[in-house]
Amino acid sequence: MLQVRNYRLMAKGYWLMMLCTVLFAGCKDEKDPFTTPGSVENPNWVVNVDNDMTSSMTAVVRVSFAQQEGTLAAFMGDACCGVAEYNAELGLYWLYISSANDQQPMTNDIQLRFYSPALKRIFLAEETFPFQVDSHLGTLSQPYTPTWKVAE
Repeated sequence: MLQVRNYRLMAKGYWLMMLCTVLFAGCKDEKDPFTTPGSVENPNWVVNVDNDMTSSMTAVVRVSFAQQEGTLAAFMGDACCGVAEYNAELGLYWLYISSANDQQPMTNDIQLRFYSPALKRIFLAEETFPFQVDSHLGTLSQPYTPTWKVAE
């Protein structure tokens, strides 16, 4: 009698294991892009400024997930309009944004991009913000902290 009961428990366990295997077979073991290195090389973003037309704004930005410094840049469309300086003491990026670019028509929406050399990935800020002449985004006590996603 005891052997029959043990056999039934083993059979139920086997079927439960098979069911779990079938249910979870389609699940991917995706790695976290905020901790797992990718393969993107440094994009070496450069600001293209036409000196005849200059207007600017300043942003203080915190990249919350970055363990080491990287490169923070601002873009209007596909045109780079600012590359940040990192302040290691404060853990913040000082970003000077220029609206001048003679290579393509400008939009007013700024999107931030961050390159992490440690992760070899480019991250995009999900939020955009409007370019406003002589304005400031973020402060030392309350830096702008966007939500980041991995660039496709």
